[in-house]
Amino acid sequence: MKLIEQIAEVLRDERKEMHIDEIAAALISKYPHIQIPADQLPIKVSAALSSDLSKNKRESIFLKPKNKKGGARRGIYKIKIPRSSIPKEIVIPEQPRINSSYTGKAGEFAVMSELLFFGFNSSYMAVDDGIDIVASKDNKYFHIQVKTANLSDANKYSFSLNQRSYDAKDSSSTFYILVLRAFTGSAYTNNFLIFPNNEIRRLVEAGIVARGEKLSLRIEKDRNGKYLINSRENVSWALNRFGIIV
Repeated sequence: MKLIEQIAEVLRDERKEMHIDEIAAALISKYPHIQIPADQLPIKVSAALSSDLSKNKRESIFLKPKNKKGGARRGIYKIKIPRSSIPKEIVIPEQPRINSSYTGKAGEFAVMSELLFFGFNSSYMAVDDGIDIVASKDNKYFHIQVKTANLSDANKYSFSLNQRSYDAKDSSSTFYILVLRAFTGSAYTNNFLIFPNNEIRRLVEAGIVARGEKLSLRIEKDRNGKYLINSRENVSWALNRFGIIV
């Protein structure tokens, strides 16, 4: 699907005027495998919409809302939706509260599924000794630890890594994948933050993640759609970046 088509889907879902930054954030949530980096996405969105309006003029399905003086509002767009095309609201069943072990296993299998889509052969470890999955690609093997969390009432995801286990698996072949599960308004979706082992070490050495019996990692999304770790550093670069497992 082209970027302009994805933008149209987002605007149809939201049914309101949106700034390009809001559109970009919604794109990341709706299309977690989008290849455009998060910091470049608003620029790409603006360019795609401007190009469509310039090319199709009145035939474009997009509009730029006017301000009180009749001029276009900067960075704001909406989509033309005929009344007859607006679907009836579909009620999505609420996800039940389940034992954390179910959540953890679901996250591990979700990661294995994504790895297959990215061309990795993956195997589930029978015994969890700090590694959940072994993945191979191009005759290289990678050790992967998976942590999964649902979005809390405080709009945060909370994870912890066992310090002793982390130290024992301190290797360039080790990767940590945080599975972020949330309701997006139309469905429950998973996003993934992929961290190489050396990145976790850097965060600890920088004091962003405190050393202790457990390494605590709290993830939240700010108003601009950026993912922050422990409210201190933007880690959006790691979002759904399965390609960095090399």
